[in-house]
Amino acid sequence: MFKNDKLRSIGLGSLGCLLVMLGTFAFGETAYMYINMPAGTIHGAFVDYNDANSVDIAAGYGECNGHYWELTSTTRHDMTSLDVNDFSYIYIDDSASSYPAPTIIDSTAEPDWSDSKFGYYNGEDRCIGVVWSQGDSTIIPFVGTPDLKILGYSNGNMKEVLHYGNPTGATQVLETTAYIPKNGIAVKIHAWNRDNDADCFVKVWSYEAGGSHVYGSTYHGQATAIGWVELGRNSSRDLNWYGQDDDDNGYCIEIEGFQIER
Repeated sequence: MFKNDKLRSIGLGSLGCLLVMLGTFAFGETAYMYINMPAGTIHGAFVDYNDANSVDIAAGYGECNGHYWELTSTTRHDMTSLDVNDFSYIYIDDSASSYPAPTIIDSTAEPDWSDSKFGYYNGEDRCIGVVWSQGDSTIIPFVGTPDLKILGYSNGNMKEVLHYGNPTGATQVLETTAYIPKNGIAVKIHAWNRDNDADCFVKVWSYEAGGSHVYGSTYHGQATAIGWVELGRNSSRDLNWYGQDDDDNGYCIEIEGFQIER
């Protein structure tokens, strides 16, 4: 009797393994990823510009509030929340999704980083991207990249945040929180200043995070600095700027893009 029970146990165990193997074979990678998806996972699904009122979301997959989701091909999304000079965040609507097929929505409500979910969320909805609208409530043209950089299209400039500023030889604060998304972790800066009668310096860095900066100098002419300034998660989105004291009042700073995390 014991021998038969043991054989029956082995047989049922083998049958269970066979069913798991058949299930994985039948549903492929999706079944495997669904079972083993760690919190916070997201691959692909980056946002790119389509036209003034819509974006394309690349194929990709990830986790949202404990659920596996997948976009099997590029998905067009028509924006509904575009406002004047504001950010609209793109989310997976957790309650409306029929997983693994996600429902995509957008909102001007900002996401917050969740230490328990390992991602940016608005309530139970996972943020996967962001767009920036201009004065006529249309999307500022941009190029989206797989490493989550959002770059100004054509000439690169998305917003001039300092126009003919007056450097004093001391650090000054530039209020740029309104021009960088809540989940921005870096901003691309183009800064320049001119002084035809003396040395000229430009420097821009994060108000709070420290670390990286852009810097340029010249002797009797225009100093230019272009590059990325790291901000850090949940840090201030304001910037510091510095230049030698001069009377030309020609210091300019543009935002040419930003990088987000999700």
